[in-house]
Amino acid sequence: MPYEIHNRVTKTPDLLALAGDIRAAQQNISRFASPIPLLRTPALNELLGAEIYLKAECLQPTGSFKVRGALNTMAMLRKSDVAEVIAFSSGNHGIGVAYAGQCLGMRSTIIVPHDAPTAKIAFIHALGGVIVTYDRQREDREMLAAALQERYGAPIVKPYDDWHTIAGQGTSGLEVMQQTGTEFDSVIVCTGGGGLMAGVGTILKDLIPPVRLFTAEPEGWDDHRTSLAEGVRTAATGVGSDFCDSLLAPTPGELTFAINLANKVEGLSATDTAVKKAMQWAWKQLGLRLEPSGAIGLAALWEHRTRFEGQQVLVTLTGGNVDEDLFAAAISSAGKTTQPND
Repeated sequence: MPYEIHNRVTKTPDLLALAGDIRAAQQNISRFASPIPLLRTPALNELLGAEIYLKAECLQPTGSFKVRGALNTMAMLRKSDVAEVIAFSSGNHGIGVAYAGQCLGMRSTIIVPHDAPTAKIAFIHALGGVIVTYDRQREDREMLAAALQERYGAPIVKPYDDWHTIAGQGTSGLEVMQQTGTEFDSVIVCTGGGGLMAGVGTILKDLIPPVRLFTAEPEGWDDHRTSLAEGVRTAATGVGSDFCDSLLAPTPGELTFAINLANKVEGLSATDTAVKKAMQWAWKQLGLRLEPSGAIGLAALWEHRTRFEGQQVLVTLTGGNVDEDLFAAAISSAGKTTQPND
């Protein structure tokens, strides 16, 4: 029988239990991933009229925060003598699973869209992951994963809608609080399926109860913003571009949405233009190569900056796995970004 990963799916998630599991997850992750820098720059504070802290998850050994959830889930599976896993991913989760497999001596099969960025596909190959491609317009990746699971009897390591994955992602927020004792007013998290926000939001709410939490999504794919406002899971319109390729989940995850709703999360969105400006600023001022999805949090802060004036704000920079041509084109087309409202 396939190993079943416990989700604890309930109408009212046990947030106290999740906060405890986030603390426990840190040991699984710290074995193979060092603490990630928390960056500050007076120039950005002056531009936005707030105290900004940037959690640079793009500096992970896999180029994104996704390695946290993969390491936590797979370390627990390895303790149960599981030697093979299956995952579906737009790219970064697959890289995290392949990396965790390399660290833990586990075979990984990753289902990715055929049009995923070549940099991400190459990274999965380099880490030893076996790739199965699919057409995201015509095929269902979860059905493909279920078919492989039935054939091989290997567990599926989900990218966001799983308790242990969420606990792993939440260690980013725990790490922030260990790096600084700042009582943040607001936190802005790049959001696709909602796992990073579910984890980070839960641990920060546990440590700073008054903190306000905001998802950041691209326009047209802002299903969390709509769903959180309406109180029910609502599909994205899907009319936006695919520029932020890691954030194209059509609806929030069932478990992640329940957690984020319980944490009173609010939603923000940003335009592709703002994302390009954020990418350019991060490159010129910090030397960080952000992928579009990794820059959406900073872009949302810039576009909604008046809501955060005078606050202490934490923003996630979640990924840096971007094709060179796309990155160069984005930076070139952004124009001047000396001011956030240029």
